[in-house]
Amino acid sequence: MAINLKAIKPHKISKNLDGYTIYMYGPGGVGKTTFACEIPNSMLFAFEKGYGALNVEAPVDINSWTDIRGVLRQLDDPEIKERFKVIIFDTVDKAAALCEKYICSQLGIENIGDGGWSTNGWSKVKKEWETVLNTIQMKGYTIFFISHSKDKTFKRKDGTEYNQIVPACSNTYNEIVRNLVD
Repeated sequence: MAINLKAIKPHKISKNLDGYTIYMYGPGGVGKTTFACEIPNSMLFAFEKGYGALNVEAPVDINSWTDIRGVLRQLDDPEIKERFKVIIFDTVDKAAALCEKYICSQLGIENIGDGGWSTNGWSKVKKEWETVLNTIQMKGYTIFFISHSKDKTFKRKDGTEYNQIVPACSNTYNEIVRNLVD
């Protein structure tokens, strides 16, 4: 069937975030969390506790990766799904540190790089991080990631340098988050 240009109807812009994944990063104190908490039906997964002076609908203090895994199981509850549409991760940086600590504890090591290939720590932490984020996304929630930023210098092939503002979390976590966002 051929395309009929006369039948094209005006595009209607969606006014909700359903099905989207968003990533915001910037320096501390510029209002990233304040902005995110203005989204209706949002739940703040507070890996940082700097929300005290904010109008936050539903803060959930996450103190360990075990907490996030416990909360994950509750996200299927119909009452929770009805009440909340958006989950705010504040911040990716702190969440990543808790994920690493969780895997280190499981492996009986102090640092994720300890043990080399025998523990395969980086692979396990990457899989854990990816699994949790994909699970939240697959449950139908919009995810709003917040991260601090840093100014990073890059070098081109010709040797010249340039600076770019990038998320402060390590590339392992940042790559997974970036692959989820729209």
